[in-house]
Amino acid sequence: MAAPAEVTMQNLTGSWTLSKAHSGQFDPIFAIQGIPWIIRKVISMATLSMKAAHDVEAETGTKTIVFTMMVSIAIAGLGEEKEVRFLDGREQLHSSALFGTSAARSRLVDLATAKGHDGEPVDPSLYRDFLPEGEPGGENNLYDLIVHQTNGWIMEQVWGFGMVNDERHLIRTLVIKKGDKVAYTKTVYDWNGKGADS
Repeated sequence: MAAPAEVTMQNLTGSWTLSKAHSGQFDPIFAIQGIPWIIRKVISMATLSMKAAHDVEAETGTKTIVFTMMVSIAIAGLGEEKEVRFLDGREQLHSSALFGTSAARSRLVDLATAKGHDGEPVDPSLYRDFLPEGEPGGENNLYDLIVHQTNGWIMEQVWGFGMVNDERHLIRTLVIKKGDKVAYTKTVYDWNGKGADS
């Protein structure tokens, strides 16, 4: 289902399901991450869903987004995982049964001026399909930098909204790099509603 206009990067609260029909291939991404082929195959058959909720850290007043990722098939101990994104750019360690330990930094950005992990502008191919939403010059998109602590890969993610078959959908685009290996993909999410179960 299309996302309503009131659902924005400042208010993603609700339930989402990955649209396999409109998303890109994840196998090249998982291969660079070192995920075994058989597990990648099982993931490809699973239904992937997500709940998002906004919060504020009591101690600092920092805004956060809490993503709860759910997989319909239990894979290598992964059934449901919660990730808290602090939107002030601080480094946050996250341990996953499937992916291991990574360090993530997240912030809302103006893509016209945002810099990537190398200090260069964020790759325009990551947001070319996004709608220009929000105030001009505003921090209207979510940028994540994820660095794996042992496997040596670096991932950049950009979140925004775009049109898919004339409907507005949440889109996450990403690029992963490890040495001379590079892979891109995107995920398109269907909106289930604010109170819907995934």
